[in-house]
Amino acid sequence: MTENWTGTAAVRLRTLGLITVIASLIGAACAVAVLAWPPQVGTDWYSYPFDATGYAVAQSFFALHHIGILVGLYGLARLAWPRASRSTKAGLVIAAVGMVLLMVCELFAITAAKAQVGTPAADAVDNAYGAPMILIGAGMVLAGVGLVRRPVFPGWGRWIPLVLGIYVFVPLFPAVFGPMVLGRIAIGVWFAIFAALGVALMRAGTVAVPTDSGRPAGEPTGVRR
Repeated sequence: MTENWTGTAAVRLRTLGLITVIASLIGAACAVAVLAWPPQVGTDWYSYPFDATGYAVAQSFFALHHIGILVGLYGLARLAWPRASRSTKAGLVIAAVGMVLLMVCELFAITAAKAQVGTPAADAVDNAYGAPMILIGAGMVLAGVGLVRRPVFPGWGRWIPLVLGIYVFVPLFPAVFGPMVLGRIAIGVWFAIFAALGVALMRAGTVAVPTDSGRPAGEPTGVRR
C-alpha cells in the first residue's frame, strides 16, 4: 500500500525537489533569454550573442546554476538508494559525475570568450562538452531502466529518469552541436523535464512508493510514520 512520509526525511526530500524545480525553471528561462538577447557581436564569434565580458558572466552563472540540477540528482539517489540495484546506483553516480564535469565545462568555455567560431580555442570547448553529456545521458538511461523496474515515484514519475537520459542522445546532443536556436530550445526543454523530476521528488515527500519491506522507498530505517 502507499504510505505518507512524515518528519525530517519528508521535509528534506520536498526541499530538494523544490530546489530542483526552481533551478530547472531558471535554466529554461535562461535558454529563452539567450535567444532573445540583442546581439553584441557577430555570429562568427563564439561568445555570440554576448561580448566577451557578458559571455564570461553568463558561463559563470550557468556553472553555478547546475548545482541546483545536481541537487535533483542527489535527491533521486537518496530516494532510490536503499532498494536500487547495482546498475541503478552506478547509473546515478555516473550521471552525477557527468553533471559536475558539465559545470567545469561551463567555466572552461570562458577560455573561448574572445575566440572566433572554428578556431582551436572554440573547437576545444565544443569537444569538451561531449564527455559530460555522454556520462549524464548514459548514467540516466542506466538508472532509468532500473527505476522503471523498481519505481521510487508513483505514476508518471517512474519514467522521468529514463526520459532524461534518452533525451540527451535524441534530440539534445545533435541540437546543441547544430544551429544555436535549436540548441537553446532543446536545452530549455531538457530543463523542463528536470523540473518534472523536481515535482516528482516533492510528491514523493508526501506519498511514497512502497518497498518490498512495506517501508516507502528511500525512507531511512527508524523514521517514524
